[in-house]
Amino acid sequence: MMRTLYELTRNQALIVATRPVNIATGVVTPLMFMSLLTLPRLDDMTPTEATRVFTGVLLAAFWSASLWSGAGILRRERWFGTLAPSFTGRPGPVAVMTGKTLGGVVYDVALIFLSNTVFVLVFGIRLEIGAPGAFALGIAAVIACGVASSLLIGAVLILSRHAFQLTTAFGTPILLLGGTIIPHEVLPSWVAAIGQVINLAWLQRFLASTADRPDWAALGAALAISACYAAVGVWCLHLTLRRARKEGTLELA
Repeated sequence: MMRTLYELTRNQALIVATRPVNIATGVVTPLMFMSLLTLPRLDDMTPTEATRVFTGVLLAAFWSASLWSGAGILRRERWFGTLAPSFTGRPGPVAVMTGKTLGGVVYDVALIFLSNTVFVLVFGIRLEIGAPGAFALGIAAVIACGVASSLLIGAVLILSRHAFQLTTAFGTPILLLGGTIIPHEVLPSWVAAIGQVINLAWLQRFLASTADRPDWAALGAALAISACYAAVGVWCLHLTLRRARKEGTLELA
């Protein structure tokens, strides 16, 4: 099974790497956010603030990328007519989608992280990472939570016949509520409260906290919320399969 998941992940990463949209989602978007949030205050930005911006941009750009990458795998499989072969073989559909989604997520996170790092090096921005091990664990958590979010969104989108419109609609509200680009501290309390159910907000708290003292409770909250996302995504996937059996085709699910 592990060998199969590895091959699914590797093949999907290679597929994602050929898509021209990666230039926009993995390079242009993070560099734009980094420019807006750092260049106007380059002279007086502290390393701790720089770390918070770095991680916030990483998560915000990853969210934008995943909508068209990991979370869009099911949508594209249906459009291209390859959904049925993916779901009717071995291993099962959940394992197939997990492997494919992991490939897209790993590629997106790696590309955005590289873009952010190049920006920091070019402009001489100093980051403060007091707990490198916790920071590395946080990046791994971003990948795991990204897979869970992509499974949920992808499964929900495929249940709708308006997947493209919903994909577009998901983008900006999550960026606002996720506490990545705009910290929750500057948002109205009721808006910040809504954002507590978004795993990005908790991931950002944890990654930003690695500059000094890691907030392990935030990491736990992010993982717990993501586990709920994954559970709902798997349920939606099974619902899709039941509907497909009833209608006699996966392509019309």
